[in-house]
Amino acid sequence: MQFETLQKDMVAAMKARDKARKDAISSLVSDVKKAAIDAGTRDNIADDLVDQVILKSLKTAKEQLDTCPAERTD
Repeated sequence: MQFETLQKDMVAAMKARDKARKDAISSLVSDVKKAAIDAGTRDNIADDLVDQVILKSLKTAKEQLDTCPAERTD
């Protein structure tokens, strides 16, 4: 995914007043920027880097869901 597309999606979520979506995309944008700085690039962020960050965030979220105790329905 292109970094510009991610930013456009965040703006669209803001315009739609979709707070949950905006917060999630904003977090991804922040993580991508951090990864780009760590990789030594601030301009022209590679699509591969964006994809790596998204996959890492997705893996982290899945792990967090797996470690949460299931709700009891007594």
